[in-house]
Amino acid sequence: MKMIKRFLGQYVIVGLFVFFLVFSIITGFIFQIQKVKEYKSQIVEITNQIKDTKEEISKIGKTSDGDLENIAREELGMVKSNEIIYVNSSERDN
Repeated sequence: MKMIKRFLGQYVIVGLFVFFLVFSIITGFIFQIQKVKEYKSQIVEITNQIKDTKEEISKIGKTSDGDLENIAREELGMVKSNEIIYVNSSERDN
């Protein structure tokens, strides 16, 4: 009986340590599962973006040279090397 009382404090400390260890492992697994779900949803989003971009590229590839020039000028803001650009200051401020 004295032996059990003597080691009771040590058993409690070891039990608390084991409980903390198991709790930490379980929480880590739950955290990892949540991260995997987030990464999978990001992969789906990026895959859809890649698909949309490929479709846009194929559409642009089917257009004529004049259409490509218009796309470059309007959407990308590109200009020819010998062009001079004038910017209206009232439009720029808005």
